Amino acid sequence: MEKSVDYTEKTMDRKSVLKEYFKRYLSEVRGLSNASVAHYFDALNHISRRLKAKGFVHDDIYEIADIDRLDMVREALYADEDFISVNERGKRMYSAGLNNYYRFANGEDFYSIRPDTIDIDIPVDPEAAVTIEQSVWRRSGILRTQAIEMAGYRCEMDSSHKSFISGRTHKPFMEGHHALPMNAQTNFHVSLDVYANIICLCPLCHRKIHYGLRDDRVNMISQLYDKRINRLVNSGIEISKENFVEIAISF
Repeated sequence: MEKSVDYTEKTMDRKSVLKEYFKRYLSEVRGLSNASVAHYFDALNHISRRLKAKGFVHDDIYEIADIDRLDMVREALYADEDFISVNERGKRMYSAGLNNYYRFANGEDFYSIRPDTIDIDIPVDPEAAVTIEQSVWRRSGILRTQAIEMAGYRCEMDSSHKSFISGRTHKPFMEGHHALPMNAQTNFHVSLDVYANIICLCPLCHRKIHYGLRDDRVNMISQLYDKRINRLVNSGIEISKENFVEIAISF
């Protein structure tokens, strides 16, 4: 385990995290130059202003946390005659930026990410709970999709576990599991909705880790701790194995 680091001034809020992850994806995963990265960000800044003017977002595209909504926004832009015209005059730089962000959001190329060699984990400030009928902590469907893609659609408890083929993705159906539950967010000063804390599990293992025999659950949770503790530390989540198991099994 790496030595303790002071993350007080280094955490990021939820509004900024997808933007930072996208930057690291372009530079660390795709290997693009700083100029290309800046080019795509300029394009997304333009798109964000358009989306804000149309009432699709409050500030920018990075606040869209789910693939389905991103799909809707993307389709609306590509049906907008003014956007089509501006995009053509700009040699399609805006659609290139959006397409690259969409590629990122869908987790393309995430299968090639090896977090022990690629610098992709960062501490993130927790987002405030949202009151519906009860207080719940928001979680990003995009991050879940990407984490599953990063795992290559293989169960991280046992890669030999098989699942059915999803009708939506045409890939093995897997589920994203927060090793430290989002309900425990108040115990942490950084967000638990980060890559390091999202585990790709087959449906059986996902049910087992929630509803199985206590001894089996403790064993699974302990294995996840051993696999992820260094990445959790990189994300500002420092916790002993004993506390990790206690929190994970209590919620």
